[in-house]
Amino acid sequence: MPSIFISGSGRRLGSILAIEFANKGWDIAIHYNSSEERANATAKEISSYGVKTIKVKADVRSESELKIAINEAYQSLGGIDVLVNNAGIFPAMKSLSELETDFWDNVMNTNLRSQFITSKLFSSIAKPGSRIVNIASLGAYQIWKGRMAYNVSKAGVLQLTRALARELAPNISVNVVCPGAIYMPSDPSIVDTSLISVEKVPMKRLGSALDVFDAVWFFATASTYITGQSLIVDGGYELTS
Repeated sequence: MPSIFISGSGRRLGSILAIEFANKGWDIAIHYNSSEERANATAKEISSYGVKTIKVKADVRSESELKIAINEAYQSLGGIDVLVNNAGIFPAMKSLSELETDFWDNVMNTNLRSQFITSKLFSSIAKPGSRIVNIASLGAYQIWKGRMAYNVSKAGVLQLTRALARELAPNISVNVVCPGAIYMPSDPSIVDTSLISVEKVPMKRLGSALDVFDAVWFFATASTYITGQSLIVDGGYELTS
């Protein structure tokens, strides 16, 4: 069976990605940091699909913790075919005058530096034909009021993806999925409707985790000749803004 390591897969989008890959017969490494209870619930649901699963804990801001987690998952699953860099934060709004250096650094370390670290660690153990799928955001292409750190961190993920794609070819393909506003029933407050309103989305609805899964699944299973590419999942919102 193919295997996948999904960072931040204890809850929200990452959890649903893990469950959907398990539903398709993939072995799963569930990564979490502070969401152990929800990671346990995700692992319990995955167990019903008869696939291998392992939970690994690591702060994505810590290279040493990530190295231990990835190596543990690799040993337990007998390899890792796909890395999905999903872990990230959508921090509170701050104007430039309110934006402290520590706040900026935390956003960059969580949303961008962590993807660099996990990709580097994965590339050292991955076999030819492996894939990396990064999760960025529609915010990588836009500038939202009070979201400077977030916008810059996600824009960085786009360039990181392109740089990795060139560096790791021909052995590993690297692509990026950029979700727009995604409604999560378990966390309905996470959608900031001041940024994206349903009325302005051509498809007349917010996205779902399953919409994002379709894009991740494509990059995880498509030809490795497809690399360095970005796929926006936003119902066409970018076309109207």
